[in-house]
Amino acid sequence: MLFSKTAPIVGIKNKIALSAALFVIVGYFFIPYQEIRLERIRAFGENKAIGIVIEKNSRIGEYNFKKGDKNSQTIRYRFIDPSGLPRERTATVEQSFWRRISQGDSVVVYYAKAAPGVSRVEHEVENAVVRILAKFSREGTR
Repeated sequence: MLFSKTAPIVGIKNKIALSAALFVIVGYFFIPYQEIRLERIRAFGENKAIGIVIEKNSRIGEYNFKKGDKNSQTIRYRFIDPSGLPRERTATVEQSFWRRISQGDSVVVYYAKAAPGVSRVEHEVENAVVRILAKFSREGTR
């Protein structure tokens, strides 16, 4: 009889522990590893360069009829890294900046000292995770 009183408590503890472990495992799928990796590279510092806008696009998503969805304004830019290699990247930018800029215009590009292929432009739209990580990794670049 003594064990019958504690058995349900042990069962509840096991269920809580199992639920917590499952919650942690599922949580790992939502960690933005790519953004964290890029911000770690940027944490070693960024240099400024001047790039040229090659292309300007406005992408309308398939499901933009939903409230809150916006068009995606992108630019494709090219800059020369310190080793003399041309680098190209497409970036989603703020709508007001996209309206002001034209093909052939200059843009300010920030590239990582540790990996010049990792770059961004001023007025680039970044998700919330990157904005939070940027507070710690980009102190000297803005």
